[in-house]
Amino acid sequence: MKEHYDPWFVRLPDGRTIKAKSTSSVRHHVESGHIPLNSMLRRDANEEWVALVWVAEFADLVSPSARAMAPPSPPVETPPQVSAARSGVSARLDPMRLQTVGVRGLIDELIAALDSTLARSKMVPAFLASLLIFLAMFAAHAIFKLVFVPKDRLPEEVSGNWIPVVAGAAFALLVLSVLNALLTRLTHIEVSSMRPARLSEGLKGIVGYAVPVVIANVLVAGVALGFVFLMNRVPGWAERGLYDAGMENETLREVIFTPILVVVRLLSVLAWLVVGLCWLLGPAIVVEESSWVAGIREWRQLIREHFGRVLVYEGLALMLGLAVALPLTAAVSLALTGRPTVIPEWPIKAVYTGNWITGGVTAALESLTMAPLLAVIAVANVFIYLNLRYEQAPGK
Repeated sequence: MKEHYDPWFVRLPDGRTIKAKSTSSVRHHVESGHIPLNSMLRRDANEEWVALVWVAEFADLVSPSARAMAPPSPPVETPPQVSAARSGVSARLDPMRLQTVGVRGLIDELIAALDSTLARSKMVPAFLASLLIFLAMFAAHAIFKLVFVPKDRLPEEVSGNWIPVVAGAAFALLVLSVLNALLTRLTHIEVSSMRPARLSEGLKGIVGYAVPVVIANVLVAGVALGFVFLMNRVPGWAERGLYDAGMENETLREVIFTPILVVVRLLSVLAWLVVGLCWLLGPAIVVEESSWVAGIREWRQLIREHFGRVLVYEGLALMLGLAVALPLTAAVSLALTGRPTVIPEWPIKAVYTGNWITGGVTAALESLTMAPLLAVIAVANVFIYLNLRYEQAPGK
């Protein structure tokens, strides 16, 4: 992805602003009549608009006589043709294609990501990863109940009931990191080669690029999740500490406790934002073929420079993923509860009643609701990264 950065912003006579990925693209669309000669151009948002006819790169296009005297332009390489049934990615990433600027451009990027997601090579790993996560979480609660919970007591009454939650979260983080690395690799192959990618291509050398992604996610997302876990317990610790200190005045305790609670909630929000933005760690490492240290550094710089745009991107990707997962979610909810719900009930209750087989089957069914969302978000973050890293920042 270390290609020469050669974009042009074009303001058409009707006021619309579009983006061409190269000088050759602008020339192609001017010659074909898609960009009028009375349009305005600029390289960067900080520059002034300049009339197309005054730009040196396109001066030979002003008149037929001038065009005849000018040296011939270099031929434009066209991407290899793929079958019409699976040409969505190639068509979207055609270097001759004009890109819409603004929020509509963000939506175009995500539609291209969805087009890339709906392939067997990406959906199968997503379903397998989701199944592993749900079954592992169910197994963690089942083992905890079997080993630590006496038959005459409820799990809520046993200290250490956070153990299955932490174990399940750790396993989920590991599986999601590997899935993110694999889907990022497959999507990057499609983007760079302009053709559909096979699952075998993504699995080739998976250890080499998945391990740095796992390490980076453990250090960033794992630490953030651990911080959230601690923050959830700070209010209880603070309340007990104030009471043990002999502060019997309830009003005074509230005055001291309220600011602590506000700070804890704000810090938890920031930590969850960090966890959500960790989907960009995979592209930062896999696309650049870098180490986990360089990947975290690239991820941090990208978030710092485009924080607002990243949040909008991620929000739209989440909405798109939920929309794709909605049919399966509704079907599973109707089958399990008899009523449609956005999120089906988690079958941990089956562990407490001893009906583990029913709980395991329920967990397997519920995993179907999560797989489309995971696939869409992972692929969408590749497009988000490529757009922010190579199309939004001049000189990169």
